[in-house]
Amino acid sequence: MTPIFRVLAAALLATAAVALHAQPLLFHDHGHGLAFTPDGKALLAPSHEGLAEFRDGEWTETAGAIRGFSGFSVAADAVYSSGHSRAGIAGAGSAGLLRSTDGGRTWQALALAGVADFRLLAAGYRARAIYVVSGRPNSAMPAPGLYVTHDEGKSWRRGAARGLKGEIHALAAHPGEARTLAAGTGNGLFLSRDAGQSFERLDGREPATAVAFDVDGKRLRYARALSNEVVETGLNGGKRRALRLPPLKGDYVTCLAQNPLDERVLAFATRRRDVYITNDGGLAWQRIAVAQGTKGPNYTE
Repeated sequence: MTPIFRVLAAALLATAAVALHAQPLLFHDHGHGLAFTPDGKALLAPSHEGLAEFRDGEWTETAGAIRGFSGFSVAADAVYSSGHSRAGIAGAGSAGLLRSTDGGRTWQALALAGVADFRLLAAGYRARAIYVVSGRPNSAMPAPGLYVTHDEGKSWRRGAARGLKGEIHALAAHPGEARTLAAGTGNGLFLSRDAGQSFERLDGREPATAVAFDVDGKRLRYARALSNEVVETGLNGGKRRALRLPPLKGDYVTCLAQNPLDERVLAFATRRRDVYITNDGGLAWQRIAVAQGTKGPNYTE
């Protein structure tokens, strides 16, 4: 665990919350994303163990060739991801950039199979832009850093990331503007309007460990890890509104998902791998998954 994560885990504050019925996920490892399906009817939770789907109040596991998911994001007509594959998709190993058009049941290798595994990946819901963070050079990326593709991996452009401070923990691509993206780092929340060439800091009070645009792309929601809240802010600044979260008992938010069709529906996952959802814009939260080993099935509190 890195020093910042030890600080976050120790410093979370207890808050009031509504905790309802919860079920355990079908996998044990930590997660690598959280996203609603393009139609907004289900929630997808990838991990190193596979892909789980929450639909109509039940969790199911999607079998497939991809087991070790890392970066994960949903657009209007496809799911994009990276990770590690078993034999069958360009061979076993690093999967590069992947696309699924059936909710994660089958996957197509688009680019860099066998040479790249993107831990952070963000796709615009309507915009034709996919952003990734590459931790090492490869055949299409001469240096580590932030990259964008507008043609599903056929070509890549590196972002200079001027003004961006701290290690990137989260990325979010604007739903409709291909050149706009947000990044959460250990130094706060940052916004770029030029495809990652430069960033401005929107909030530097605390580390931002998760970030998502709202449905129309006019506001950002992001997790302040130390104060245990999700904050909503406009892209041009202005008044912020904080959504109080359930008591996380030493845990903190690592993933934040906005339903693409309903502004009121949000979900978040924690480092321990609890998952919560709200249907009323954050007034009440329901825990729909419990970290493995903490409680049994059908636990209610």
